[in-house]
Amino acid sequence: MIFNQKQLFLGTTHIALRAESLYVCKRNPQGVATLETEVPYEEILPVKASEHRHIPTNQLLLTALLLGFLGYTPWREWLATGEAGSQLYWWWVILGVNALAMWLRFEQQWCTFRLQTAHLAVTLAGRPWQRKQFRALVAELERRTKTYLRDEYGQVNPLGFIEPQLRRLAWLRELDVLSAREAQALSTRLTGRRSTEPLKGMGQELESPYLN
Repeated sequence: MIFNQKQLFLGTTHIALRAESLYVCKRNPQGVATLETEVPYEEILPVKASEHRHIPTNQLLLTALLLGFLGYTPWREWLATGEAGSQLYWWWVILGVNALAMWLRFEQQWCTFRLQTAHLAVTLAGRPWQRKQFRALVAELERRTKTYLRDEYGQVNPLGFIEPQLRRLAWLRELDVLSAREAQALSTRLTGRRSTEPLKGMGQELESPYLN
């Protein structure tokens, strides 16, 4: 899965989900990579995604009123005489500059997407038409990561060293790759015990029973 985004004056962001890693590359408007990294799926979880939206409506309203005040006289003269004076042309210039400034602030400050993993955080423009694609990217990243970790580390061998495998199961359970029931079943398969916690009787710790 690939996610691309191009921002005016900032460059492009390329995010790709590869077979064993997450690839992120940011390039400036000249095409030079300012950030290029590849994070293995072992270092991804937990995955967090957030959408921030803070639009200053009062500021926008004040700007609209100011543009209306500046454009009242030029537009009135144009409607009365049918000729556009220099003031009207300057009004259009001011309108264009304000529109461009608002668009840049919309992409860079007012609305943003943020993708955060255990060792990486990427901020993107919060464009409404890319919201669905961004959410799909986050969901697919988490799904692929958990599937990869389950396939690579979710198997146990009772004939091997038990302690490292138990620590690996605890790690997978902590990352929510394995459910509590799955982790317990694999732990029982390794140790032959239903629970690794010691039993207590008459104030003393007893050894947990083994299962055949």
